[in-house]
Amino acid sequence: MCSARSNRLDRLQMRSALTLIAAISATSTMPQALALPLDIESDIEAATVVSLLEDERSDSEVVLYEISFDTEAETILQNGTELGARLTLRGQRDHPLRPGFAGDFGTGLPVAGAYSGFSGGPIGDETGARGRLEAAYLRADGGYGELRIGKDRGVAARFFEGAPSALTYSAVANPYLDPTGLKINRTNHDVTGPSAKLSYASPRILGLRAGISYTPDADGQNLDRSLSDAVGQPGLSDVVEASANLSRTLRSSGTRIEASLAWSSAEPDDFAGLTRDRMETWSLGANIERDGTEFGLSWLQSDNGFGDADYSAWEAGVAREFGETRVSLNYGEAEDDLAQLSSEGFSLAASRELSDGFDVALSYQNEQLDTPGGNRTSRGVVVEITLQADFFEMSRN
Repeated sequence: MCSARSNRLDRLQMRSALTLIAAISATSTMPQALALPLDIESDIEAATVVSLLEDERSDSEVVLYEISFDTEAETILQNGTELGARLTLRGQRDHPLRPGFAGDFGTGLPVAGAYSGFSGGPIGDETGARGRLEAAYLRADGGYGELRIGKDRGVAARFFEGAPSALTYSAVANPYLDPTGLKINRTNHDVTGPSAKLSYASPRILGLRAGISYTPDADGQNLDRSLSDAVGQPGLSDVVEASANLSRTLRSSGTRIEASLAWSSAEPDDFAGLTRDRMETWSLGANIERDGTEFGLSWLQSDNGFGDADYSAWEAGVAREFGETRVSLNYGEAEDDLAQLSSEGFSLAASRELSDGFDVALSYQNEQLDTPGGNRTSRGVVVEITLQADFFEMSRN
């Protein structure tokens, strides 16, 4: 369960977001000449991951699921500045031994890396379905850039670029749901998860945008980035992130290029008398698309807040559209020196929108996790079924 402190932050950010939405809505009672334009959109998405896997020294899950409810409100002031608020609620059942991507693998010391979240301690208790407030922030976007305050991801994760995939939830890297329980590849530089923070992003000039985030305290148990679920896993404080993102289309060839570079630094909590170093993490990624074919890669390196305890990961992938079907091939590797883990992941996937808001993806996946006690593998078929629908929409000019 979330700490009381984390719950208080969640309630505070939810009240702030709802207050802004209510304040904007109140302008509807003003005379038409003074009324501001207002757009409110809510949508719901539900996904199920079904797998048929052959395991060796691992314990895969047959059915996992997630549901999310997202609401955004936006208005534009007379000077052109956009004001907005966002509220996102999510619930999911992930692999019971890997809540928030963290995990105890029984490979050595019961101490977890500050970035990876992987511990060598004894395998812990199983975790059931969980629900969280995953976003609650306010934003102002004008000629000098965008300012966000509230519960949100940092710029390192928001600006991330990487390999394309036909899979949304169970990809080789950065999965939302992991039926194998063996995926340890995370290159998206999500240091804090959704946490109370202040972020600034510059306007995009010649395709280039830069940003910085500051998070005073990141110790929440979020769905995809939990900072206290594994044995000996530290909370983080005084987190600084800086990132740059490039998005350009070459007119002569029609080639689209996207790239990202990010750095972060954080102060991990001490554990059991062990003093941790300040954690530093670097990442980069790129994606190139031309004539319906995409190629991308991503890489991340973190010192995990300890000397000689690095975490590193990379992924490469290619995807192409064949009519209305998207096909992708992905491969990635990851290594955690502290938990004594290394992994290789492979997927061949195809996805298609069968009707409006109804997507199906079919994949063959092979995950291998190397530990001091031997290899753990899981291979077979994984299917993603996703339903999307607009829940509420209002527009007033």
